[in-house]
Amino acid sequence: MSLFIRDNIQVERNASRSSRGAKKINNLYRTEVGSHRGRPVGNLDATLNGIWWILCTGSIWNQLPERYGKWNSVWRCFRRWCGSGMWGWILQNLTEQHSDYEIALMLDGSHIKAHQDASRSPLDSEQQKLGKTKGGRNTKLSAVVNLAGRAVSLVLVPGNEHDSVSAIETLPKNLKAKFVLADKAYDANRIRSHIESAGGFCVIPPKANRKETISYDKEIGRLRRIVENFFCRIKSYRRVATRYEQLP
Repeated sequence: MSLFIRDNIQVERNASRSSRGAKKINNLYRTEVGSHRGRPVGNLDATLNGIWWILCTGSIWNQLPERYGKWNSVWRCFRRWCGSGMWGWILQNLTEQHSDYEIALMLDGSHIKAHQDASRSPLDSEQQKLGKTKGGRNTKLSAVVNLAGRAVSLVLVPGNEHDSVSAIETLPKNLKAKFVLADKAYDANRIRSHIESAGGFCVIPPKANRKETISYDKEIGRLRRIVENFFCRIKSYRRVATRYEQLP
């Protein structure tokens, strides 16, 4: 019971901060990207607070408290915004507002354990972004963050996929005069060539079996901890730490 009360307080605190200007964001998105068709959300703040409650507690949707509205309506709004690309649009706008921190970009991946409920979809594992690992079904989140520890790009891939496979897809297109930091898993010629051709600078430690010598600045490389801190921070949300959703 004490754990539930603690999470409830945390949700209310996070939700009250995050829902400010919600109508302004929604109206701006509908104007620039989205469609004006359909009835707008009646209580947008309550809907966003309900989504935050689910993300923080990890509960199933039909357990959503009534003060946030009907759980099915909140879920349908969440799915509609996922399908329309609103969350990605918000992330892109936030990234553009903090472009000064992108002088260095940290790239890494983190596993997300999949719950059995996430494996009930009729879609194949590639469409679900689920892979078989030693610990069972798994999903991997590939992320790029800036110097402030804020997400610049997020890509979901199967858990059994090597980090380097989705590296180029995760990196932003504009890498001019930017340092790209990553660990040895990303030490591949194609990744280095892509970064250099885009105008960036590779700060990736070479593998022990490399034949040619590659310089590596350890002082700059220590900043890779920022992306690890990012994963620790977002995994405090139980819906992110464990995957319950069937769809990516």
